[in-house]
Amino acid sequence: MGPTSTETVIRMSTETPPLDIDLFRSFDFLRHWSSEQLRRLAARVRIEQAPSGRLLVSRGGSHDFGLFLLDGWLRLKHPGGQVREVRSIDPEAREALTRGLPEACDVVSVTPVRFFRLTNALMEEIARMEPSVDRDAELQPDIDVEQVAGEIGQRMRQALDEDRLELPSLPEVAIRVTEALDDDVSDASDIAQIVQVDPAITAKLIKAANSALYGRLTPVETCTAAVVRLGSGITQKLVISFAVRELFRSDSGALQQQMWSLWKHSTRIAALCHLLARLDGRFDPEQAMLAGLLHDVGVIAVVQYLDTLKEAVSPAHAVSRVVDRLRAEMSAEILQRWRFAEPFVTAAREAEAWMRNPEDGPDLCDLVVVAQLHERMGGETAAPMPVLGDTPAFGRLRLGDLTMEGRLAINDEMASQLAQTESLLNI
Repeated sequence: MGPTSTETVIRMSTETPPLDIDLFRSFDFLRHWSSEQLRRLAARVRIEQAPSGRLLVSRGGSHDFGLFLLDGWLRLKHPGGQVREVRSIDPEAREALTRGLPEACDVVSVTPVRFFRLTNALMEEIARMEPSVDRDAELQPDIDVEQVAGEIGQRMRQALDEDRLELPSLPEVAIRVTEALDDDVSDASDIAQIVQVDPAITAKLIKAANSALYGRLTPVETCTAAVVRLGSGITQKLVISFAVRELFRSDSGALQQQMWSLWKHSTRIAALCHLLARLDGRFDPEQAMLAGLLHDVGVIAVVQYLDTLKEAVSPAHAVSRVVDRLRAEMSAEILQRWRFAEPFVTAAREAEAWMRNPEDGPDLCDLVVVAQLHERMGGETAAPMPVLGDTPAFGRLRLGDLTMEGRLAINDEMASQLAQTESLLNI
C-alpha cells in the first residue's frame, strides 16, 4: 500500500550511538549553543539511515520536527511540479529541510542517506536549559533558580515603572506606513515611496505580492505595483511583520538562540492564526497573522534586559523562568506603547490564559490560544494544559472537528496554506 496524505515519516533503522556534538555545530542555528546543551541534545537524538528511493516525509503530513541531512542526496517534490534537490555538501543542508508544520512537499532520498530529526518541542526545551552554561565552566552549585528569576523579574518591573527599561521600538518604516494610511490622503505611490527607504522590506513586499498567497499570473516588479495588488491593509500588516523580524536579534550567542526559538514559535503561531481566521470567516486573516506574530514580542525586551546584566550569576541560569514570568506583561506593555488596538494587547496579555471566557467573543486572543494549544499538543511541556476541545476559545470559533489526538484537523489544502504563510514570514 502506498503512503497516505497523513503519513509523515517512514521509520528507518536507527543507530545506537548518539550524535557527536561537533556534528551539531556544523548546523547554523546550533553553532552558538553551549557544549552542555549539545550534549543533552545528542543524548536525545539518533542518526537514521534510508536507502535510495525512500519516502522520508510525505506532503500534507502533520508533523512537528525538522529534518537535518548528514550524508547523501535528497529530492523535494512540491505540489505544483517543482523539484528541488539538496546534497549534504550544499549550504542549504545547514538548515532544517522541513519546517515543523504540515509539509508542503514530498522528501525522497536520491541516494542512501543519513539524517536526524529534531522536534520543535525538544529544541525549545534544550534552548531553555541554561543556554550559556558549559559543563566545563565553573558553576555555582547552590543557585536557587526560582529566587534568581524572581529577583530579576522584580528589578525589571521596577525599571519599567521608573521608565528606565529600554523597550524595543516599532521600526520607523512601519510607523510611517501606518501614519500614511491614517491620513486618508496617501495613495499607493506615496506608500511605496515610504517603503522604498528600506530596500530589504521593499524586496520582501514584492516577493509577497508574487507569492502563492497573493500572486497572480502576471508578476509585479515595482513596489508601487506590489502595494496596488496587496491593498493598503495587507501592505501595512506585511510591512510591520517584515520590520519586526529585525528586532528578534541579540549580540549574545547564547541569547540569540532564545531569539531564534522565539521567532520560529511566533511564525508558526502567526501561520496558524492566519489559517484559523480563514476557516472561521469572521476575522481579517492578515490581522490574525499579525496578532500571532506579536503575541510574544515582550520576550525580546526580557532577553535584551538579561543581555545587559553583568553579574557573577549568569542570567542564563534563570532565563526561561524570567521569560515565563514576564512574557505576557511585557508583550502587552510594548504593544500599548506601539499604539496597537486593544484586541492585539489582549491577545498578548492573555495568550496563555487557556480557559479565559470573556462575555464578548470571539476575538483575536481566541485564535492565539487555539493556535498555541494545537502547536503544543503532543510536545513536552512543563505545565499541564487543557484539551483543546474543552477550551472556551475553541467553542467560540468555527473550526470544524478535531482529530482523535485532539488537534485541529488539517487537510492537504490547509497544510499548503500553512507552509505558504510561514514561508512568507521568513522570506
